[in-house]
Amino acid sequence: MKPICVVICNFNKQDFVLGAIASVQQTAADIADILVVDNASTDQSVALIRDQFPDIRLDVLPVNIGGSGGFAHGMRAAQQAGYRYIALLDNDAVVLPGTLAGMMSRLERQTDIGVVGPAMCKMDTPEMVQEVGANVLSEDGAFHLNYPSERYSAIPAELVECDYVPACCLMTTGAVIAQVGVFDEHFFLYWDDIDWCVRVKDAGWRVVADPLVCALHKGGGVNATNTIPRYYYWRNKLRFFRKHPQRYPASEICAAITRDLARSVTFQRLNAMDELLVALRQGICDAEAGIWGRYQGDAFPERGNGKRQLLNSMIPPGHYQLDFSAVMNSQMSASRKVNSLCRFITSCSQFAATSHTFSITASALPAELVSRVVDWPAHVVTTLPVATECKRLTVVPHLFDAGTLQPAPDEVMTDLFWNLLPQAVSGATCLTVATEIDQLQRQVQHFFAQEEA
Repeated sequence: MKPICVVICNFNKQDFVLGAIASVQQTAADIADILVVDNASTDQSVALIRDQFPDIRLDVLPVNIGGSGGFAHGMRAAQQAGYRYIALLDNDAVVLPGTLAGMMSRLERQTDIGVVGPAMCKMDTPEMVQEVGANVLSEDGAFHLNYPSERYSAIPAELVECDYVPACCLMTTGAVIAQVGVFDEHFFLYWDDIDWCVRVKDAGWRVVADPLVCALHKGGGVNATNTIPRYYYWRNKLRFFRKHPQRYPASEICAAITRDLARSVTFQRLNAMDELLVALRQGICDAEAGIWGRYQGDAFPERGNGKRQLLNSMIPPGHYQLDFSAVMNSQMSASRKVNSLCRFITSCSQFAATSHTFSITASALPAELVSRVVDWPAHVVTTLPVATECKRLTVVPHLFDAGTLQPAPDEVMTDLFWNLLPQAVSGATCLTVATEIDQLQRQVQHFFAQEEA
């Protein structure tokens, strides 16, 4: 028996899962066996795997039990089979030479580590970091990725202590699984790997990310139209925090989540993203009712183009001088400022280069920013022709930070996530938003007042 079992969970990703399997065989065939858990795929995944990789173990489940269920099945099977090391790998991720060997070596050398993950970089731009582990903070009830959108070659090489590493690539031991158990299958999707890593930490083990090794992840696209991830995100967020009251006291985390809900509802209403609210509301309702696992209700509306239409109406074609002074003068940490500005500049590519040009005064930006933006859009420039007529595009850290600011006639205002502040909001809209926020906050408070099932 080889020391490692790599568990790959798959559902309808025939175009990627073969690459995930091949990456393991090409980089670690001498130390790793492979177990693919297929969640009742309806594409050609199973046939293709059997045809191209007949020697690996393939467990085809009769129904789709989600990422949490699929990984739980594989973790349980690998631990019971006696593997010393068990790795998880998403079907749209690939390991690089040395990834699995490096993680195994780390676990061998530092026996107090229960889970290790590599630096995750983006498959389409391998030099750009997706995350190097992450932490969950009680003050805002959110998870915060380490080094997102930074250059992989620029991040420190030191081990990163964190609350979790993502299931798209991690390694643990059979001993940890025997003590802690497998993923909580009630999650189905999202927050399951966070919950499990926190359980590992609560059992006395360290959770770390090792930047010396790297894996690539495709991940969801920004243009995805399916809104059901929003349902799982909110429903499971409530489940996660109620499961860990010692780390996240109910009164503190409930206040953080209700603040987050208020911001989310407001953003989505004011930014013409009403279809996202359908999934959000259902997620909160099902959590309050104790409905977990796979969503069984009516299909959610697909993500529309209301935000894009509003974006183009509020920022019509033209030349814009970007003003980041509010961001630079904010209380954000230096690293977060750089990360946020990297993402913002890269996201300017959502506008057509033929219709929009954005100008930046290079001296007003952090010195390391230019070198860390991997995909610098062609229409984001440091100089414009002198005769070019420009409007100012003022960027604030968050839309709520712009509440007391009054845009000038030649100024447009947005935040780092392209949330727009309309010039006027009707009283009817304000009432709708306030009523919806109040109802959702009451449901969240009721949820945390209940005992954990």
